[in-house]
Amino acid sequence: MTTAARPPDPRRVRARREAIAALRAQRAEAARFRRSVTLMAMSVVAPGSAQLVAGHKKTGKIALGVYGGLIGVALLVFWLVPLQDLAGLAVRPWLLTMFKLLAFGVAAAWVVLLLDAWRLGHPPGLSQKHRLIMIGATLGLAALVSTPFVVAARYATAAHDAVVEMFPSGEVAAASDGRLNILLLGVDAGDGRVGVRPDSINLVSIDVRTGEPAMISLPRNLENARFPDGTPADDEFPRGFAGDDDSDESDYMLNATWTFGEENPELFEGPSGPGPTAVKQAVEGTLGLPVHYYVAVDLQGFRDIIDAIGGVTIRVNEELPIGEKGRVLEPGLQELDGYHALWYARSREGSSDYARMARQRCVIGALVNQADPQTVLSNFIELTDASKSVITTDIPRQDLANLVNLASKAKDQEITSLQFVPPLIVPADPDIGLIHDEVDALLSGDAEPAPSESASEEPSDEASDEPAADEPADEPTEESRDEAADEPSEQPASDETGDPDDEETDETEPVEMSSVCSYE
Repeated sequence: MTTAARPPDPRRVRARREAIAALRAQRAEAARFRRSVTLMAMSVVAPGSAQLVAGHKKTGKIALGVYGGLIGVALLVFWLVPLQDLAGLAVRPWLLTMFKLLAFGVAAAWVVLLLDAWRLGHPPGLSQKHRLIMIGATLGLAALVSTPFVVAARYATAAHDAVVEMFPSGEVAAASDGRLNILLLGVDAGDGRVGVRPDSINLVSIDVRTGEPAMISLPRNLENARFPDGTPADDEFPRGFAGDDDSDESDYMLNATWTFGEENPELFEGPSGPGPTAVKQAVEGTLGLPVHYYVAVDLQGFRDIIDAIGGVTIRVNEELPIGEKGRVLEPGLQELDGYHALWYARSREGSSDYARMARQRCVIGALVNQADPQTVLSNFIELTDASKSVITTDIPRQDLANLVNLASKAKDQEITSLQFVPPLIVPADPDIGLIHDEVDALLSGDAEPAPSESASEEPSDEASDEPAADEPADEPTEESRDEAADEPSEQPASDETGDPDDEETDETEPVEMSSVCSYE
């Protein structure tokens, strides 16, 4: 007798079918999630590829073509264009504007493609858990891919604004005898000062072919400065810049020409303005060299530039009074913030004006040497903001690219220097013919060059009892760090750093930079 087969249990059949359906749904969900993740990853690696594989071929081809073209152009530029030429391109306002717009455009387009890849991944078909994961991933990746372009656009905007605000539009000066001469002025127009009086006056002459630099320093207290032949100022002062017997001689020193020019604009017409034109003409007539451009740095705001790059490191050879009475900067390797660097460059208490000039050259040299590309880029926004309020110049923006290229040639070369200080000249009655002869000899290579003021310069044994390399003074001293932290934030008071009533010595000998400080 055959036993009839029992019919399957409907509940078990239904449960099995539900399990199979759930497994299929789970696998489909996993496949959709993998597809969404894949499309998103493709959009990050190669924007447009997600659209291409998802069937939106036109959009994908356009996006991939643009992406590949940009990468190709960037590689060609970095491969074929020298670094100094790239730096020159970075100071062209029209190019900075185009770069800014391109950076914003690429960032926006990439974010749109990411959002479209998220849409193509069918998020409504995903589980709530996977939808939340994809939303978070999309937002995070959108921020990741767009941030570098937004930062680059901000840098381009800051550079554009700095170039436009700091550098006027004007005529490009032609080099004279193969050299370009730029006047560097440290200007002090703080509270208690009468007008603008340059504290440091240096002419940098650069060979446009080789980039070989030479620096010529003039004392701020030079009297009887000459003006170029045929100028209104030369007609007014045929025997030099001097007043009558009843005049205050300080009103007719070299550093008084800026203020005199502003008070007598009819004598100093020109695009640079009467004050700067007066100083340029006085230096030009005194040295017998054309002054093509000037750059003036406001010493009151100089601290902002130092702070913007994170300070400077200088080896101080002699104890120097700074800040309030009784406070000093100790000898040794010092990390100076803007406040202390400004005091160090300006203080004349207990030292001479010539030592002060040497310290200023040291601070400027340390700033240039230690402002490496990484430091500049990491503090770029702060640096450009500080520079706009500190630097004035008549360098036309049309010539910036050429000057950047020239500066790159000069940066790693030794600087030959010539200081017109006693006993070479008597500032109260300088021998202009001698000055012209010394300048000609320097630029022709006939003069014996002064020690280089490059970063490799070390102080002489006579100038400093420098401790051995393993002694604590080779590192920034704890006292200097404490002073930097505890020092009040006010600007140096003008009556403590520059006025004649300071306890300044009457030393008249020239001071080499190596005798007061050095930098690495």
